[in-house]
Amino acid sequence: MNARGVIEGFYGPPWTHAERLDLIEFCGREGFNTWVHAPKDDRFHRERWRDPYPDEEVALFAELVDAAERNGVDFAYAISPGLDICYSQEAELEALVEKCGQLRSIGVRSFQLLYDDVEQELNCGADDERYGHEARPSAAAQADLSNRFLRALPQDGPLVVCPRGYAGTETTDYREVFGRLLDPEIVVYWTGPEIVSTSITRADVDAATEGFGHELLLWDNYPVNDFAPDKLFLGPLRGREPGLGVAGLIANGMLQAVPSKLPLATVADYLRDPDGYDPTRSFERALREYGEEVAAAVRALGPGVDVEDALAQLELSA
Repeated sequence: MNARGVIEGFYGPPWTHAERLDLIEFCGREGFNTWVHAPKDDRFHRERWRDPYPDEEVALFAELVDAAERNGVDFAYAISPGLDICYSQEAELEALVEKCGQLRSIGVRSFQLLYDDVEQELNCGADDERYGHEARPSAAAQADLSNRFLRALPQDGPLVVCPRGYAGTETTDYREVFGRLLDPEIVVYWTGPEIVSTSITRADVDAATEGFGHELLLWDNYPVNDFAPDKLFLGPLRGREPGLGVAGLIANGMLQAVPSKLPLATVADYLRDPDGYDPTRSFERALREYGEEVAAAVRALGPGVDVEDALAQLELSA
């Protein structure tokens, strides 16, 4: 798999700057080559996507980009404009490119577009007029904007886009329209047969690829826990067949940064050798490397997290 990465892509309090620096170093050590910035509660990523970041946040991004470069990790910035964008308007595309230009000025070279978790309805009358003839107008609008963004902001690697319909293996009206109109060079995020998939097979990938007509990049929602923030998912990655035939795997971390290291280390083992991956051996290795650090971080979490359950997963006593 070409892309082997970690995405900060959850709902809830984003990781701190120190946690990001620590996890980028972890990514380099574990052989990940991609870091994706996409926290849903970063207002400038989603809610206020048109607005430039304040200077102090740009300075922090510059530190992250430098850290990623030192650790052999590509820092990708994802932007999520779908809450209120008027897709057909050139001024909106210009705002997207200008926003990404702010990040490009401090060394970011990879950009992604995310349309996950937005409404099916379009946001302006001009979009209804331009795309309303398609079976799924939102799919046509998102494909069109993605194509124009691709031309307006060239980058070394492929543009990665997360569609609105990002889970499941069936062929849908949305996927038919989106895939048919999307530039063939664009790679599509997909989370598996479910939003949080317990297993992913080559047959699942083949079915979803046929539905989209595009190469897929697996956005793996393990070990993310924003849907159950009181739970920590510390066990090894399971249920991923080797030879999936995707462009790569990007794992979505937990709200809790340090505890994420344990399961993410097993994701790294799977990516290094999918055919030889053994979850038990991988978990034992991760425990040796990160068990004490994770246990200390878990004990410090306090109310709001099931600490006893987490420590039981670690096979450590409180």
